[in-house]
Amino acid sequence: YLDPPFNSKSEYNLPFKGQYEKDAKPVMAFKDTWSWSDIEETDLQNLMRGGGENQLLAEIVELTRRVFKERPNAQISTSAYLLNMATRLKAMRRVLKMTGSIYLHCDPTASHYLKMLMDVIFGAKNFRNEIAWCYGSPGSPKFHFPRKHDTILYFSKGDNPTFNPKSVLVPHKRIDKNLKKFGHAGEYAKATPKEELNKGKIPFDWWNDIAEAYKTHSEYTGYPTQKPLGLLERIINVSSNEGDIVLDPFCGCGTTLHAAEELKRKWIGIDISQFAAGLVRNRLLNEFKRLNRDQIPVIGCPLTVVDAQDLAKSNPFEFEKWVCGEVGAQGLFRELGERGADGGVDGIIPFYYSEELVSRDLPQKTFAIVQVKSGKVSADSVRALSTTVRQTGAKCGVMVCFDKYMQTVENNREKGQIRDMTGTFNFIQGLSVENLLGGKLPYIPGWRKPV
Repeated sequence: YLDPPFNSKSEYNLPFKGQYEKDAKPVMAFKDTWSWSDIEETDLQNLMRGGGENQLLAEIVELTRRVFKERPNAQISTSAYLLNMATRLKAMRRVLKMTGSIYLHCDPTASHYLKMLMDVIFGAKNFRNEIAWCYGSPGSPKFHFPRKHDTILYFSKGDNPTFNPKSVLVPHKRIDKNLKKFGHAGEYAKATPKEELNKGKIPFDWWNDIAEAYKTHSEYTGYPTQKPLGLLERIINVSSNEGDIVLDPFCGCGTTLHAAEELKRKWIGIDISQFAAGLVRNRLLNEFKRLNRDQIPVIGCPLTVVDAQDLAKSNPFEFEKWVCGEVGAQGLFRELGERGADGGVDGIIPFYYSEELVSRDLPQKTFAIVQVKSGKVSADSVRALSTTVRQTGAKCGVMVCFDKYMQTVENNREKGQIRDMTGTFNFIQGLSVENLLGGKLPYIPGWRKPV
């Protein structure tokens, strides 16, 4: 299953910024705007010279260049998006078993062009369904009908894919028989006596019974373009068996991996974002207490102190994103690439807290401030963190740095504590990168105490 960028020509931001601090800027999760450069031109010519399937793919890309009248080096390019998707879909076919299936989640922006690519790569005979996932989020445009569905292109690799329809049965709909007068017999007709004995029916190729992941749902992470758990559970149930491997090469906030773990499948997730990697691992650790960090290895993010030091030197902003993801922060407080003061705030960790040691009231949601230092830590910066915590309305603060600066943190941090029913916690605490790599997390209310 893949839910790649849709070629929407938009930027998608992590929505957490501004939740606690009015002046904080949003941080871009991913940019869904594609441009044509010399690299795309070279890749296209290589495809064209490849003959056969490769030449067909190149011709589809060339067709879109003519349809959209794109100029060389176009800053907004649908053909660049399709060229990138073509090379990735070829790689997905290569690793897919003959009994496997692929579900490509897209929208009308490019679904018809993506269908052409998949017809070439997977074979038109292996097309199974175009599924319309319908949802009802608010919105009333002035000059067209409300666009309230996504498209999921379902292909198999071979003639006999795994398909378990009985695992995804839905109830029969029982609507007033008067609807028959108006031509609504089919789906809405009364079930026959034989059907009454069944537990349900196989869903049609339009799914309107799975709601979006709203802010009020427990599964909501706030990640842009997050898809609901029920959608992935249906797809995984019907096209795999327990013990099979599920791959999501654009895994985002990890909904596919969550569903796969819930359904006892093995899984692999891939994402371009350092922050997403930490977000996914923490989501799985919080949801499945049987898992530990060692059971969720992350390739491509720092695994050793040397890795972390290299990242901190080469790209301190990516280093901040990686740390924030690892500690379970939801959102960052500086736009990627923006230099200058950030008020001592790099991320926030939400948690629940009760002022009283013994209280009948439900704990209130609050947060801890995270400050990440990729290099030297000054005494002033440690002392300033206390002020930042109070100014933002946070309950406590965490400074993350390399071990050689931890003594500076300990000597200069404010020594006060906060207490609630779950324990006593330092108002300001330090956490070394070395300990973070070893699996230690900030010690704050609602979190299990690190070993």
